[in-house]
Amino acid sequence: MKKILLLNAGHTEIPIIEELKKMGCYIITSGAREDMPGHKLSDLYIKADYSDKEAILKICQENELDGIISNAYDSGLISAAYVSEKMGWKGHDTYKNTVTLHQKDLFKKLCIEMKIPSPLSVSFINKNDAYSYVKNIEYPIIVKACDQASGIGILKACNYEESLFAIDNAFDKSREKRIVIEPFIVGTQESFNAFVINKKVVSSVSCNCYSPINPYLIQTETLLSDNYELLKNNLINIIENLFKKLNLVDGIITLQYIVKDNKPYIIEIMRRCLGNRYLTAAQAVNGFPWYKALVHSELGLDCSNLKSEKPLGKYCGHHAIMSTQNGIYRGTKIPNEIMSHVFEYDELFYEGQKITNYKSQRMGYIYYVYDTKEEIDNAANTFNKKIKLNVE
Repeated sequence: MKKILLLNAGHTEIPIIEELKKMGCYIITSGAREDMPGHKLSDLYIKADYSDKEAILKICQENELDGIISNAYDSGLISAAYVSEKMGWKGHDTYKNTVTLHQKDLFKKLCIEMKIPSPLSVSFINKNDAYSYVKNIEYPIIVKACDQASGIGILKACNYEESLFAIDNAFDKSREKRIVIEPFIVGTQESFNAFVINKKVVSSVSCNCYSPINPYLIQTETLLSDNYELLKNNLINIIENLFKKLNLVDGIITLQYIVKDNKPYIIEIMRRCLGNRYLTAAQAVNGFPWYKALVHSELGLDCSNLKSEKPLGKYCGHHAIMSTQNGIYRGTKIPNEIMSHVFEYDELFYEGQKITNYKSQRMGYIYYVYDTKEEIDNAANTFNKKIKLNVE
């Protein structure tokens, strides 16, 4: 029986636990939060911050483990790559490549080197240098912590005063105390997700991204995206060139980008499972076993025989149920016109629980299918209006 460490056990990681159970693995979960729901499903929970790579390495050494699987955070993936390199395991890129891809300033340098279309960023390790830089630039800009995800440490600035606040915020949120400043590109946000074997894309999907409550946190995604067919070959070419140049291992990769004038500007890249259980919607729309593929690839197993099943629907997506205010949560009412399209509904908050940060907390998720693009577009734009939350 293989003993595997999973670096978190939240709502997003539960499908990974389920895949490991199907394989008959002994599952150890970690993470600093003891209240994560997946810990109850694992064989053992060992408390540790998944961003602390030395602590994670110690767990693997002391428990004679056979492999490690990352979570839905870049810092967890970086720890997994570090540990895999130290333990001699397959399934993860080198630590150097993983850091390069998942820390924004290093990735943007790679974009310049490889001529990958991306907003031109300038990186800073000193606040005063950043303050000086924004005195004579064209606005608006966006300021980002180099090593955070889920919208943490990111703010748009439309003038000098706003930029000073954004710089302070990014430095405060960055673990490495490094930030990037780049032009704010006006366009539509999409994500392109691919699974790569032997440096060739074997399956792909893409989605439109909606962020109505928090502009830096994706709330709703619909698949396939408006520009999937238009940009597919271009994005696959970028991915396959990246795999060849860095000699990346088989597995998942996600590009987040802004589409302007029919051109994608890459803003971020990820080689891990995605928050919101996005892969649930991805599997529903194209039938590829994304979670199984993720688990097998991160354990260094052969993925060449993975088979796709019949898609659940032509247009699929997910929506995070979020409040527009803090307060005491008293429940959610979802009308039947929406529920009739939902194939999975996950409630995360219980009645009486306190909402303390409505811009980042999710009360639940719905995963849905529609027959036409017009239907799914209309649904995505009206979920927040039609789904009623009772918050006191």
